[in-house]
Amino acid sequence: MRLLRRTLVAVLSVAAVLTAAPPAGAATNPYTPAEVCGSGYRIISSLPAKTDGGSKWGGVYLLYKSGGYNCVVTIKWSFIGVATDTFAGLYRDSEDTTKNVFDRGNFKYYAVVRGYAPLCVRYAGWVGDKTGDAGTDAVAISDWGWCD
Repeated sequence: MRLLRRTLVAVLSVAAVLTAAPPAGAATNPYTPAEVCGSGYRIISSLPAKTDGGSKWGGVYLLYKSGGYNCVVTIKWSFIGVATDTFAGLYRDSEDTTKNVFDRGNFKYYAVVRGYAPLCVRYAGWVGDKTGDAGTDAVAISDWGWCD
């Protein structure tokens, strides 16, 4: 009877530890959009980066700093700490694509781009599940707006 009781207590103890532990892959990104963009920036818009199936792998944020400065940061919610294809883009002029600025690479936590944008802007970002172009992406693209 004592052996059965000890075994039951041991099994229940292990079960309690396993259920209290966070699920695998539940890490949170240690970076915030304001921290990544820097002093004086505040979030004015955000979109989730979603796969075709609707899974949300990251957030794409548009931040503004007085004087006409914008920052776009894609914060990874999936594959945190793993270098995967990640992108942030700030589109500053619908006619002249040379004014658009991008940050794309195999990043572990985020992609970020900053630029002076006194007129309307559009922003976009993605988080991939692999490095480079092969694989699945979670994408977010805004409409044109935020016109000063």
